[in-house]
Amino acid sequence: MKLLLATLLVLRVHAGTLEIRLTSGGRPTAARVYITNAAGEPVKVAGVVSYLRRQETHLVVDGLLRADLPPGIYHIRAEKGHEYGVAKRTVEAGATDVVVSLEIPRLHDMNRRGWYSGDTHTHRDPAGMALLARAEGLNVAPVITRHVGDSRPAATPFPSSHLIAIDASHVVTQQNQEVERLAGGFGAVLLLNMAEAVEKPLASLHPLDVEFCRRARAAGAFIDGEKPIWKNMPVLVALGLVDSIGIVNNHFHPNGMLLDAERYGSMERDKPVYHTVSGFAQWMMDIYYSFLDCGFRLPVSAGSASGVMPSWPGYERVYVKLDGAFSHTEWFRRLKAGASIATNGPLLDVAIGGKPPGAEFPIDKPREVAVSVEVHSRHPVERVDVVFNGEVLHTAPVHQARWKGVLKIKLTGPGWLTVRCFEPTGNTIRYAHSSPYYFTRNQKLPVNASAALRWADYIDKLGVEASPGKFPTPEAHERAQQILRAAGRIYREAASRSETR
Repeated sequence: MKLLLATLLVLRVHAGTLEIRLTSGGRPTAARVYITNAAGEPVKVAGVVSYLRRQETHLVVDGLLRADLPPGIYHIRAEKGHEYGVAKRTVEAGATDVVVSLEIPRLHDMNRRGWYSGDTHTHRDPAGMALLARAEGLNVAPVITRHVGDSRPAATPFPSSHLIAIDASHVVTQQNQEVERLAGGFGAVLLLNMAEAVEKPLASLHPLDVEFCRRARAAGAFIDGEKPIWKNMPVLVALGLVDSIGIVNNHFHPNGMLLDAERYGSMERDKPVYHTVSGFAQWMMDIYYSFLDCGFRLPVSAGSASGVMPSWPGYERVYVKLDGAFSHTEWFRRLKAGASIATNGPLLDVAIGGKPPGAEFPIDKPREVAVSVEVHSRHPVERVDVVFNGEVLHTAPVHQARWKGVLKIKLTGPGWLTVRCFEPTGNTIRYAHSSPYYFTRNQKLPVNASAALRWADYIDKLGVEASPGKFPTPEAHERAQQILRAAGRIYREAASRSETR
């Protein structure tokens, strides 16, 4: 995307202070800034917000940066999230002051189309989160302020207030919690917008995540499943305790992948391809699709775990379509309704009959559906897929950074339909994925019996894994077994009502 990148210049300077001014649309802006020396080593600047996690090292600059640097060549790059291009300069520091102005181009304005972004999973300092949200163009920035589970240290005081308003369309939320029990536990779950603090769990499995989710649901909180591969997901999905799930999540990083999974307590991968970069994403999608195949309506979300993982806030983000003016409460309501698209790169806009994902259409006979798709990306997108009931019905080759089309899809019966797009796979994978559209007969979705029985059998295995020694009392163990049995019955009952597709 040469037209989207500023021309690389070499400025000769003889010594003194380097001043960097950041703008977008001609106005000062906050952004993520990378400065490296001639050897490619990242440069730290005292007094400036910095981030260092494995391969990801950057500064966060609020419009203006002044730095005294030793003489030498320095490469400067400024970025602002997926809706923006990249600005670059190379300077030779010497003996006089120099001012470098970097204009960061905007690729696409999702807000103007009614799409508002959020990252459901960040672990950054709440006091600095407003700056990070502005730097990345995040409209909704929940920050996890209570993280319990495993051997984590004693929890800090839970915030008494929830909102940090940035402006009319950007907000940070603070009363958000993660219950995470990895090896030996059943995974993690995010409890967002929950004023009641969760206390530290007593054991790796006690209480089950179901207990926390029920408390959150009673308190009106939003429950995000974080990622499909956790062992607890079949149980929480069956019991209706997941409002969205991270189809694009913190295993995907800007400079690589976290391909480990089972060592953290995830489900087991049953295909060798799932251990590859592209296969890992397919594993996420295949598990997610299997829940949809059981007749559940499950919106997609995205979260970076920035603060723990080598990603910035909003590298993984979910866009939610709003009908009117922005509000964070409406954003979560529409996310729960399924009007969402998750991404870690391409900007995807999808409509059927003028409606965003999450919409329901009746179908009582075969019909043709026109799927309107628009893609904007910093890099060329390889393809767009339309998936119906887990099967790719149509693939459109793209090989462009901007693409628009109407895909005609023939449906023979009821089911769910999603749209996804991919950039070419390298040492990481970048893709966008919509929540489903639902095509129902008598307002019902079909059930795939094999998918439902798969999860019923899996929950039986969880029951064996949840042995008495992992619970403080026989009564607590029996309560956990009752919960697991109830979830298993839901899948078996669904299988008994299944239709052949």
